[in-house]
This record gives sequence, structure tokens and C-alpha cells, in this order.
Amino acid sequence: MRLIILNDNVPSKGLLNDWGWSLLVKGKHRFLFDADTRESVLAHNSKVLGVSLENLDFAVLSHWHYDHYGGFPHIAELNPGLRLYAPSGGEIRGLNIFEVHNVGEITDGVWTSGVLDDFEHAIGVETPSGLAVIVGCSHPGVDRLTRAVLKVSGYEKAHFVIGGFHYPSRRTLDRLAEITEFIAPAHCSGNAAKAYVRKRYPEKFVEVRTGSVLEI
Repeated sequence: MRLIILNDNVPSKGLLNDWGWSLLVKGKHRFLFDADTRESVLAHNSKVLGVSLENLDFAVLSHWHYDHYGGFPHIAELNPGLRLYAPSGGEIRGLNIFEVHNVGEITDGVWTSGVLDDFEHAIGVETPSGLAVIVGCSHPGVDRLTRAVLKVSGYEKAHFVIGGFHYPSRRTLDRLAEITEFIAPAHCSGNAAKAYVRKRYPEKFVEVRTGSVLEI
């Protein structure tokens, strides 16, 4: 499975960048997780990175904050009627929103944590190396979201956790480290969290930024 970071807070030369989060998942299923803030960022970066955002199987929105859904009108133009798995409380013209409430399997090999604290969900994707957990901002706690995904998917441990960790405490990061092999803090994780994981768990730390391409 390949993860292509279309936007993260950390920039890369030649790519547009802002405060937001979006990545394209290419594996058994091809889908978008979150859609940044601006349509222009997704359009530009996907072109530079040589990836198409058309003919997606589905899309996922972690929660209804603008830095995660702002680019979805562009996705709707390219994929009219596309199914978007999202918590309740919002609407995007041109997309077929499927409200997520409880834990469950979205499609073969893709699970949702269910919406925690009536706000946000995360997903787990089965890969040849194990379970990859993708989070948005982790307002309910990245460790809680990961555990919920593990429980519904039947995995005892994640292979990889990536996304925004919402300025987590060291205790939260320690709990996360117990249940995953690799940790990729991004977006709203904060420099302190990145530095802590890099120093405390160097064998687990994975650095990502706008334009990163990860093979799992």
C-alpha cells in the first residue's frame, strides 16, 4: 500500500502548503483521507506528484474542521456522487455523505473506529505488513482512536499510525508506542511531540511532510 501526503503543515519545495491534512491511499482500495483547506492545494500538489484524484473508490473525512474538508468541493467535481464516510453534522455538495456513528467495516479490509466523543473517527487499513491506522486531528486521543480501530479490526497491534495527534502528552505517546510498530506524527502533532517520539522511540519514528510517499 502507498500513502501519498498531499498536504501537511510542513512544506516541501515545489508544492503548495498550508495548515491542513490530506493523503491519498493507493492499495486494494484507492481513496482520499481528509481534503486539506484549499482546493488549489490539492489540485496543484496532485499534479506535481503525478497522481490523479479521479476515479476514487470512496473518501473519508475524520471530522468537520475546515482544514480537513475545505478541498472536498474539488474532489466532488472530479468524482460526482462519490461516497464520503464522515461524522454527522455537515454537507458537501456533489458528494454522497454516509454518516459514520459506530465501529465497523467500511469495506473489505478498511475499518472505522466509530465516532468518539460525538466528534471524530479514524480508520484502519489492512496491508501486507499489518494494520495502518490513519487519523485526522485525534481530538479524542490518538491512543484511544488507535485502540478502537484495533478492537474492531481484530488486530492486537498496529503496524503504523499516521496523522495529526493534537499536541499529545508524553503519556499519550507512550501509550501509543505500546500498540504500534511505527509512528508518523503530522499536521497538529506539534514539534514537541515529534521531538519526543524521535528521541524516545527512534526505531519507531517516521518523518512525514507535504509530498512524502510511504510504502507499507
